[in-house]
Amino acid sequence: MTKPDRNTAIDAVDTLNDLMGDLVAATQVLQEYMQRYQDGSVNLNQMSAVQKMCLSHLILALSKQLEFWRRYQIIVPAKHRSELEELNDSLRRKGVLDLRNKVAAHIWDTKQRRPLRHSEIKERLEDLTGASLGEFLRWVNNPKDNSYPTTVLSIIETLRDSLVAEHSIQIQEVIER
Repeated sequence: MTKPDRNTAIDAVDTLNDLMGDLVAATQVLQEYMQRYQDGSVNLNQMSAVQKMCLSHLILALSKQLEFWRRYQIIVPAKHRSELEELNDSLRRKGVLDLRNKVAAHIWDTKQRRPLRHSEIKERLEDLTGASLGEFLRWVNNPKDNSYPTTVLSIIETLRDSLVAEHSIQIQEVIER
């Protein structure tokens, strides 16, 4: 295998930085609003809108993770490949790409030649989140314990840190380009 050039590594680190920010923002905003809803300071309409926004953002971010793998797998160090492959398999099983294509980024189900109904969207979101939205959010980003490889964020952050170390990337090289 040919060693990727340093510019490819910098691009990968930049992409992973953005992805990490997206995951943190979406999970923390949704967790905050869930707490506000429980406290009664946010009504159901407000909660529904924030939940839709945050889950759409998460779906797009998780889809980007799958695209990252397609575009940058050559640069992923061997020591992180199995965790990343397991994560990607999990995202595919959860229907992330289908949710992106038919809920978060578009309105039309081409097979059915119509938009998905609320009940169909809810069913697909349950495939994504499982039995508990809170558990799903903690699987993506658990601020109390993001130990590798227990969360999506920990896998992506560890990969990013590994690429930074392996290619001696300085933060300025990512930010100032």
